[in-house]
Amino acid sequence: MQLDGQTVGIRTSAIEEKCQAFETLVIYCSTLQARFAPYLAQTLELTLPSLRFYFHDGVREACAMSVSMSLFFFFFFTSLTSTFRLVPMLLSCGKTSSTLTTQMVSASFHQLINCIGAETDPSFMASLFKCFTDSLKVLGGPASLSHEFRNGITEATKRQLQILADKRKNRSQRPASELADDAEDLALIEEIEDFALEDMAKLLYYLDPKHPLLVAVSSVKDLGCNQEDSDDDRDDL
Repeated sequence: MQLDGQTVGIRTSAIEEKCQAFETLVIYCSTLQARFAPYLAQTLELTLPSLRFYFHDGVREACAMSVSMSLFFFFFFTSLTSTFRLVPMLLSCGKTSSTLTTQMVSASFHQLINCIGAETDPSFMASLFKCFTDSLKVLGGPASLSHEFRNGITEATKRQLQILADKRKNRSQRPASELADDAEDLALIEEIEDFALEDMAKLLYYLDPKHPLLVAVSSVKDLGCNQEDSDDDRDDL
Protein backbone atom coordinates (compact mmCIF):
# COMPACT_ATOMS: atom_id res chain seq x y z
CA MET A 1 0.00 0.00 0.00
CA GLN A 2 1.01 3.65 -0.48
CA LEU A 3 1.66 5.59 2.73
CA ASP A 4 3.14 9.10 2.85
CA GLY A 5 4.67 8.69 -0.59
CA GLN A 6 6.23 5.33 0.23
CA THR A 7 5.28 1.81 -0.76
CA VAL A 8 4.73 -0.26 2.36
CA GLY A 9 4.40 -4.04 2.43
CA ILE A 10 2.19 -5.50 5.14
CA ARG A 11 2.30 -9.01 6.57
CA THR A 12 -1.39 -9.64 7.07
CA SER A 13 -0.77 -12.76 9.14
CA ALA A 14 1.22 -10.72 11.68
CA ILE A 15 -1.54 -8.11 11.84
CA GLU A 16 -4.15 -10.79 12.48
CA GLU A 17 -1.98 -12.09 15.32
CA LYS A 18 -1.79 -8.57 16.73
CA CYS A 19 -5.57 -8.28 16.63
CA GLN A 20 -5.98 -11.64 18.36
CA ALA A 21 -3.43 -10.59 21.00
CA PHE A 22 -5.45 -7.49 21.87
CA GLU A 23 -8.67 -9.47 22.04
CA THR A 24 -6.91 -11.87 24.42
CA LEU A 25 -5.83 -8.91 26.57
CA VAL A 26 -9.50 -7.96 26.78
CA ILE A 27 -10.27 -11.41 28.22
CA TYR A 28 -7.40 -11.28 30.70
CA CYS A 29 -8.27 -7.81 31.96
CA SER A 30 -12.00 -8.50 32.25
CA THR A 31 -11.38 -11.76 34.08
CA LEU A 32 -8.56 -10.75 36.41
CA GLN A 33 -9.82 -7.19 37.01
CA ALA A 34 -7.78 -5.76 39.93
CA ARG A 35 -5.40 -8.72 39.77
CA PHE A 36 -4.36 -7.51 36.30
CA ALA A 37 -2.66 -4.51 37.97
CA PRO A 38 0.96 -5.79 37.56
CA TYR A 39 0.47 -5.60 33.79
CA LEU A 40 -1.49 -2.34 33.72
CA ALA A 41 1.27 0.10 32.78
CA GLN A 42 2.73 -2.15 30.09
CA THR A 43 -0.69 -2.84 28.58
CA LEU A 44 -1.59 0.85 28.47
CA GLU A 45 1.70 1.56 26.70
CA LEU A 46 0.68 -0.95 24.03
CA THR A 47 -2.99 -0.02 23.85
CA LEU A 48 -2.98 3.77 23.57
CA PRO A 49 -0.75 4.01 20.47
CA SER A 50 -2.76 1.23 18.84
CA LEU A 51 -5.82 3.47 18.75
CA ARG A 52 -4.04 4.87 15.68
CA PHE A 53 -3.21 1.46 14.17
CA TYR A 54 -4.85 2.17 10.80
CA PHE A 55 -3.75 -1.08 9.15
CA HIS A 56 -6.40 -3.15 10.94
CA ASP A 57 -9.72 -1.92 12.32
CA GLY A 58 -9.93 -4.96 14.58
CA VAL A 59 -6.88 -3.80 16.53
CA ARG A 60 -8.36 -0.35 17.07
CA GLU A 61 -11.77 -1.74 17.94
CA ALA A 62 -10.24 -4.07 20.52
CA CYS A 63 -8.53 -1.09 22.12
CA ALA A 64 -11.46 1.28 22.13
CA MET A 65 -14.80 -0.29 21.50
CA SER A 66 -17.06 -3.20 22.24
CA VAL A 67 -15.58 -6.48 21.11
CA SER A 68 -17.84 -9.53 21.03
CA MET A 69 -16.04 -12.35 22.82
CA SER A 70 -18.84 -14.93 23.03
CA LEU A 71 -16.84 -17.60 21.21
CA PHE A 72 -13.93 -17.33 23.66
CA PHE A 73 -16.30 -17.46 26.61
CA PHE A 74 -18.04 -20.50 25.16
CA PHE A 75 -14.78 -22.42 25.29
CA PHE A 76 -13.19 -20.93 28.39
CA PHE A 77 -15.83 -19.53 30.73
CA THR A 78 -19.55 -19.47 29.91
CA SER A 79 -21.77 -19.42 26.88
CA LEU A 80 -22.92 -15.87 27.59
CA THR A 81 -22.23 -13.14 25.03
CA SER A 82 -20.27 -10.26 26.56
CA THR A 83 -18.69 -7.07 25.32
CA PHE A 84 -15.56 -5.34 26.56
CA ARG A 85 -13.84 -2.02 26.26
CA LEU A 86 -10.14 -2.28 26.90
CA VAL A 87 -9.14 1.31 27.73
CA PRO A 88 -11.96 1.87 30.29
CA MET A 89 -11.32 -1.62 31.67
CA LEU A 90 -7.63 -0.84 32.20
CA LEU A 91 -8.53 2.40 33.97
CA SER A 92 -11.02 0.50 36.11
CA CYS A 93 -8.36 -2.09 36.94
CA GLY A 94 -5.99 0.66 38.05
CA LYS A 95 -8.62 2.42 40.12
CA THR A 96 -9.79 -0.77 41.83
CA SER A 97 -6.23 -1.87 42.62
CA SER A 98 -5.12 1.67 43.64
CA THR A 99 -2.32 1.54 41.05
CA LEU A 100 -3.76 4.13 38.67
CA THR A 101 -1.51 7.17 38.38
CA THR A 102 -2.18 10.71 37.21
CA GLN A 103 0.17 10.08 34.31
CA MET A 104 -1.88 7.07 33.17
CA VAL A 105 -5.10 9.07 33.24
CA SER A 106 -3.54 12.04 31.44
CA ALA A 107 -1.99 9.83 28.76
CA SER A 108 -5.31 8.06 28.16
CA PHE A 109 -7.41 11.21 27.79
CA HIS A 110 -4.71 12.98 25.79
CA GLN A 111 -4.55 10.13 23.27
CA LEU A 112 -8.34 9.77 23.05
CA ILE A 113 -8.79 13.49 22.41
CA ASN A 114 -6.10 13.51 19.74
CA CYS A 115 -7.65 10.49 18.05
CA ILE A 116 -11.14 11.98 18.14
CA GLY A 117 -9.92 15.23 16.63
CA ALA A 118 -8.07 13.49 13.79
CA GLU A 119 -10.41 10.56 13.06
CA THR A 120 -11.80 10.37 9.52
CA ASP A 121 -13.86 7.18 9.85
CA PRO A 122 -17.27 8.01 11.38
CA SER A 123 -17.85 4.39 12.43
CA PHE A 124 -14.70 4.36 14.53
CA MET A 125 -15.35 7.91 15.70
CA ALA A 126 -18.46 6.59 17.44
CA SER A 127 -16.29 4.01 19.21
CA LEU A 128 -13.87 6.70 20.37
CA PHE A 129 -16.61 8.90 21.82
CA LYS A 130 -18.10 5.90 23.63
CA CYS A 131 -14.65 4.95 24.90
CA PHE A 132 -14.14 8.48 26.24
CA THR A 133 -17.55 8.45 27.97
CA ASP A 134 -16.97 5.04 29.54
CA SER A 135 -13.50 6.06 30.72
CA LEU A 136 -14.93 9.18 32.31
CA LYS A 137 -17.60 7.15 34.10
CA VAL A 138 -14.93 4.82 35.51
CA LEU A 139 -13.00 7.76 36.94
CA GLY A 140 -15.97 9.37 38.67
CA GLY A 141 -17.80 11.44 36.10
CA PRO A 142 -17.39 14.94 34.61
CA ALA A 143 -16.03 16.36 37.87
CA SER A 144 -12.91 14.22 37.44
CA LEU A 145 -12.13 15.78 34.04
CA SER A 146 -9.60 18.58 34.18
CA HIS A 147 -10.26 21.96 32.56
CA GLU A 148 -7.57 21.20 29.97
CA PHE A 149 -9.16 17.95 28.84
CA ARG A 150 -12.68 19.41 28.95
CA ASN A 151 -11.57 22.13 26.56
CA GLY A 152 -9.70 19.58 24.49
CA ILE A 153 -12.67 17.28 23.93
CA THR A 154 -14.90 20.27 23.22
CA GLU A 155 -12.57 21.56 20.52
CA ALA A 156 -12.15 18.08 19.01
CA THR A 157 -15.94 17.69 18.92
CA LYS A 158 -16.38 21.10 17.29
CA ARG A 159 -13.90 20.09 14.60
CA GLN A 160 -15.72 16.85 13.84
CA LEU A 161 -19.09 18.59 13.78
CA GLN A 162 -17.78 21.08 11.25
CA ILE A 163 -16.35 18.31 9.07
CA LEU A 164 -19.61 16.34 9.13
CA ALA A 165 -21.63 19.49 8.40
CA ASP A 166 -19.43 20.33 5.41
CA LYS A 167 -19.74 16.78 4.06
CA ARG A 168 -23.52 16.85 4.29
CA LYS A 169 -23.77 20.30 2.73
CA ASN A 170 -21.58 19.18 -0.19
CA ARG A 171 -23.73 16.10 -0.73
CA SER A 172 -26.94 18.11 -0.76
CA GLN A 173 -25.53 20.35 -3.48
CA ARG A 174 -25.03 17.44 -5.87
CA PRO A 175 -27.44 17.14 -8.83
CA ALA A 176 -30.70 15.44 -8.00
CA SER A 177 -30.01 12.68 -10.53
CA GLU A 178 -26.73 11.77 -8.79
CA LEU A 179 -28.42 11.76 -5.39
CA ALA A 180 -31.09 9.42 -6.74
CA ASP A 181 -28.55 7.05 -8.25
CA ASP A 182 -26.49 6.90 -5.04
CA ALA A 183 -29.45 6.98 -2.64
CA GLU A 184 -28.71 3.63 -0.99
CA ASP A 185 -25.00 4.34 -0.53
CA LEU A 186 -25.70 7.81 0.84
CA ALA A 187 -28.29 6.43 3.24
CA LEU A 188 -25.73 3.95 4.62
CA ILE A 189 -23.03 6.62 4.94
CA GLU A 190 -25.34 8.99 6.77
CA GLU A 191 -26.62 6.22 9.02
CA ILE A 192 -23.03 5.57 10.12
CA GLU A 193 -22.50 9.29 10.64
CA ASP A 194 -25.68 9.44 12.72
CA PHE A 195 -24.30 6.75 15.01
CA ALA A 196 -21.21 8.93 15.55
CA LEU A 197 -23.42 11.96 16.22
CA GLU A 198 -25.47 9.98 18.73
CA ASP A 199 -22.42 8.90 20.74
CA MET A 200 -21.08 12.43 20.46
CA ALA A 201 -24.35 13.76 21.91
CA LYS A 202 -24.27 11.20 24.74
CA LEU A 203 -20.84 12.40 25.80
CA LEU A 204 -21.82 16.07 25.60
CA TYR A 205 -24.98 15.42 27.61
CA TYR A 206 -22.96 13.52 30.21
CA LEU A 207 -20.59 16.47 30.51
CA ASP A 208 -23.44 18.98 30.72
CA PRO A 209 -27.15 18.35 30.02
CA LYS A 210 -27.30 21.91 28.67
CA HIS A 211 -24.08 21.75 26.67
CA PRO A 212 -24.29 24.32 23.82
CA LEU A 213 -22.89 21.84 21.29
CA LEU A 214 -25.97 19.62 21.69
CA VAL A 215 -27.86 22.07 19.48
CA ALA A 216 -25.07 21.84 16.89
CA VAL A 217 -25.34 18.04 16.86
CA SER A 218 -29.06 18.26 16.10
CA SER A 219 -28.41 20.82 13.37
CA VAL A 220 -25.84 18.58 11.67
CA LYS A 221 -28.28 15.66 11.77
CA ASP A 222 -30.86 17.78 10.01
CA LEU A 223 -28.43 18.39 7.13
CA GLY A 224 -28.67 14.78 5.99
CA CYS A 225 -29.71 14.14 2.38
CA ASN A 226 -32.35 11.68 3.57
CA GLN A 227 -33.82 14.04 6.14
CA GLU A 228 -36.30 15.48 3.67
CA ASP A 229 -37.43 12.01 2.64
CA SER A 230 -37.92 11.07 6.29
CA ASP A 231 -40.04 14.19 6.84
CA ASP A 232 -42.15 13.33 3.77
CA ASP A 233 -42.70 9.81 5.10
CA ARG A 234 -43.91 11.19 8.42
CA ASP A 235 -46.26 13.58 6.60
CA ASP A 236 -47.72 10.66 4.63
CA LEU A 237 -48.42 8.85 7.85
